[in-house]
Amino acid sequence: MKKRVRFLSILCVLVLAASVLAGCASDSISSSTDSSKTAEKAEKKSIDILGITFTGTPIEDDEPAVLALEELTGYDIEMDFLLNSSYEDQLNTRMAAGNLPAIVVITGKTASVIGNARAGAFWDITDQYKNYPNLSKANEIVMNNISIDGKIYGIYRSRPLGRNGISYRKDWLANVGMEEPKTMDDLYNMLKAFTYNDPDQNGKDDTYGMTWCKWDGPLDQLAVAFGAPNKYGVGDDGKLEPYFVTDEYMESMKFAKKLYEEGLINQDFAAMETSDWQTDFKNGKSGVYIDVSDQARRFQSYFRDEKDIDDNVWVMGMVEGPDGVRRVQPTSGHAGFVAITKNGAPEEQDMKDALAFLDILNTREGQDLISYGVEGIHYDLNDQGEIVPKTFPNQENPLEGFNQIMMDVADLGTPRALQYPIERRVEEVQKENIDFVVGNPTEPLTSNTYAEKGAQLDQLVRDARVQFVVGALDEAGFQEVVDQWFEQGGQKIVDEYNEAYEAAK
Repeated sequence: MKKRVRFLSILCVLVLAASVLAGCASDSISSSTDSSKTAEKAEKKSIDILGITFTGTPIEDDEPAVLALEELTGYDIEMDFLLNSSYEDQLNTRMAAGNLPAIVVITGKTASVIGNARAGAFWDITDQYKNYPNLSKANEIVMNNISIDGKIYGIYRSRPLGRNGISYRKDWLANVGMEEPKTMDDLYNMLKAFTYNDPDQNGKDDTYGMTWCKWDGPLDQLAVAFGAPNKYGVGDDGKLEPYFVTDEYMESMKFAKKLYEEGLINQDFAAMETSDWQTDFKNGKSGVYIDVSDQARRFQSYFRDEKDIDDNVWVMGMVEGPDGVRRVQPTSGHAGFVAITKNGAPEEQDMKDALAFLDILNTREGQDLISYGVEGIHYDLNDQGEIVPKTFPNQENPLEGFNQIMMDVADLGTPRALQYPIERRVEEVQKENIDFVVGNPTEPLTSNTYAEKGAQLDQLVRDARVQFVVGALDEAGFQEVVDQWFEQGGQKIVDEYNEAYEAAK
């Protein structure tokens, strides 16, 4: 993204100064006003930000939304972006080189991020953020979740805790004469009917129940629904243990294996890329999709725009487990955090200025700008004062990447207009889920071994689960992989988590 040459503020100062000189004969109030404006311009601060772009064509620095945010905050804003697909690698390179702006989007607590935090690369704001009116409203549980060694190095990028859900074709459900599933058996029967009972009523055997892909999110949601912990849980001995050692996890794998063997899920799920995951649902080949609940809204928008079909998609929370208890795997409440670096904000006052800037971003006006842009350009307000975003057909989103610095800690933004029933249903599901979420006790904890090799060890178990589902491993074979996990560093991870867990009590 091009860097804006900062001549505008200088030009404004010169023009205003000339006005003062030319107007010496004017009354003193006019001269005083002009002088005040000139000083205000001269003292305007600047802030540099590193964010994420998904397309490679992020928001331009002369975009009206950026200019409006500068006007709101009183800061000259310089934004730089890295492509999401390589963000962590490029961020690591820049951290190693000490080449970071004042404000940086951190996507997760990687080994590099943890190491740099401990080395003093980021400001510890544990005792600072509560001094600001909007930042002080941050959820303490989520702030704890992003902490490192009990210290807070940024403001979380908020995400709904109860976001997950099951999207499904409600027209298919009506066609097979069934009601929305409530139990795991109901869900199985729904998938079976969507596979064998001609749910689209075209007289062909060309549909199946549910689409999965190589990402294991749906399998994790099912595991929690069956009663397994969310990644880690407390065992009978009071110690933390990983979810894949529990009986409930094994039962969820057996359920998944049954779905696979009966053809109720796509047989190529282990090789399907996430980029292709939605295709069969959109093309009317499958009827169930387990992911974030707001995916249902996007599916319905697709059918409305591309197929001229409305009100054929619905969404629900997770069904009850075999024991009759409903459990929902939550998000962590965040998608990383926005940190203040000592490279870009070397002095304590620089850090406080950055926090003041972030505080303004969390006002209603700031949240509206970052989320939706400028009224009249990017959105309109309806009669109820709700935001109605404008569409930009056949062109890229001019605000791309802008909302990735959104924190939304107090949810103060103007409500978005909900035009369709599915939009209201998504909100209902996310609120209903809150009462059933199962927390991950290791979320705020740090394990050095996990930071270093947790990803590869996790992949070991993920691969074994897929092999079990497709019949390449039996229970004994899966247990052998679990034993390998413990031997190759997993036991050390568990020990470190338990040590941190006890210390945090």
